[in-house]
Parts: sequence; structure tokens; C-alpha cells
Amino acid sequence: MEMAVRRRTVDRGLESVEKATEAKINIVGIGGCGNNIISAFYKKLPKNVKTIAVNTDSAVLKKTDADEKVLIGRYTHKGRGAQGVPDLGREAMEEDIESVLRALDENVDVVIGIAGMGGGTGSGGLPVLMREIGLRKRDAIKISVVTLPMREEGEERKRNAQFSLRETLEVSDVTVVNANDLAMEKARAVDLNYAFSMVNRKIERSIYALVKMQSTETGPGYVNVDLSNLSRISYQSGLGFIGVGRGRYIFEAFDDALQDDYAKTDLTEAKGAIIYFEGKSVDLRVDQMREATDILSRRYRIPTVFMGVRPTFEYPDVRVNLLVTQVRSQYVDDFLADLGL
Repeated sequence: MEMAVRRRTVDRGLESVEKATEAKINIVGIGGCGNNIISAFYKKLPKNVKTIAVNTDSAVLKKTDADEKVLIGRYTHKGRGAQGVPDLGREAMEEDIESVLRALDENVDVVIGIAGMGGGTGSGGLPVLMREIGLRKRDAIKISVVTLPMREEGEERKRNAQFSLRETLEVSDVTVVNANDLAMEKARAVDLNYAFSMVNRKIERSIYALVKMQSTETGPGYVNVDLSNLSRISYQSGLGFIGVGRGRYIFEAFDDALQDDYAKTDLTEAKGAIIYFEGKSVDLRVDQMREATDILSRRYRIPTVFMGVRPTFEYPDVRVNLLVTQVRSQYVDDFLADLGL
């Protein structure tokens, strides 16, 4: 009896330590695109993740599902939006930056900012927020996940997106780019709404993959990935890639993850990678996991590769979640090229 009580006491102690060391992740959706994505996975995330919706448009913000909502520019824009002008979005974020920062967890470890580039609130607000987090919460990892407009959306939105993306790359540790033009190429004959939904689903699964790597709620793995691994490969790494793949076998899922790309990314000689395998134990074959990590190390010449393995019956197939930092993209280079800066 005494032994059982002692064991329960030890278990409770371990649980409290585990809870204290679990990464605190805040996801901030800025503007219409960011708010839509936040709403899509609200309440589906582990408890160590907090969602925050930020907007200049009070009507959109009211319909958004999030743990916290912050209306910015309420005095200068009166809750009526930023009119597609990044300078107004920037002004609104600067006006209410203290309110947004207060919404973040006090000792937040990872801040993931989501925004569509090209409009006003997201384009103007995301760089300001990431800059301020860098100044005031220096230990936090700053990851920006953004979309780029289609060419049909016009030169003004393209120009807005160019300036905003360049600034976002400068103030974030990692920036993951998803181009709507490339979604249209993948979607081909389908309608516009479906193409946009493809990008939104891509962002949702990317962020969920990041979150699962850092949550104890998803269950212990054979091999775990911790915050120090993420921090090491993320700090001031510029452009990043996140791919989520599924398949009957690890190779199939790994290839699917590599193809989960909306920026024509080149992983060769990247700074670092995290590859996270999930599936039924019988499907997690050591030889295939080893070969997948060898491909990252040898074919792509990535010097630092961390591996995580989690057995689960959550999926009927194998999942491979892949994060690679300091990658290159000719698409992004070309998109920014005519800025002439």
C-alpha cells in the first residue's frame, strides 16, 4: 500500500515536471487569411497551444473561432478593415501592439504567425508583430507561414506581397511560403475556391505537424523531438519548408512529404531538418526510416538531421512530417527579384 502511494506521488511529480517543460506554442492568425486558418483547427490542437486571432475588421474577427481575439487599429480604422493597404495594417498593429503582446503566453516558446500577403492587415501587421516579439521575447522561436497572391490578383497585391515577404523574412527565424499560383498549377481544372482551400489545408497540416512534434498530449514516441532540436535548426534560418506525407509505406509517405511543396523548394545543403515518423509499429520499419534520414543527410547534404518516431493507431497509414530550415527557392527569389533592393 505504501509503495503504491509512493509510486502515485512520483508519477504526479513527473507529470508536473513534464507539464512545466512542455513547449508553449502560440499561433497568431492575422487578417482574413490568418483568421480563416485559425478557425479551421480551433479546438483540434493540444492544450499547450493557444490560438490568437488579430484583425482590423471587427465583423470578420467576430466570426473567427480562437482562444483570444484582438481588434487592432480600433481608433484609427474603427474596426472597418485596412482597405487592402499594408501601411494601414502596419499602423494598426503598431497602435495596438501592446494588446497583441499581452495575448501571448508570458513565457511563450514558439510563436507561429499566419497571414496572407498582398492585402492590408496581414501584409502590414505580421512583420511588425514578429519584429516586436524578437525585441521583447528574445528566446521565442518566430515562425511565419504566409501565402502569396495569384498573378490574376493584380500588380498592386503582388507589390504589397513582395515588400511584406521581404520584411517578414528579415524579422522571422523561419518563413514558410505557399504560393497560390502553384496551387492553381497543382489543381489545374478545378475552381478557384478549391485551389485556395488546397493552400489552407496545406498550412493547417503544416502547423499541426509542428505542434505535434512539441506536445506531450500526442503521446510518447520511441524517439522524441524536443524544443532544443527545433530551436537549433530554426534560429535566424530564413526560408523554411514543411511537408506532410502519407502512404502505405515509409518511402511512399516520405516522397509525398517532399512533394507537399508550394514554393518549388530546393532542400540541398539546408541548415537542418526534423523528420517525424508516425504510424502503426509494424509499419515503422527501421531500415526504411534509416534510408529516409540518409537521403536527407547524403543526397541533400543536410548536416543536422533530427528524427522522431511515434507509434500510433491514430492513422490507417504511415505519416511523415518534415521540417527543413534555411532552404532555397528559385520561385521566391524570382518573386522578390524585381524589387531591385
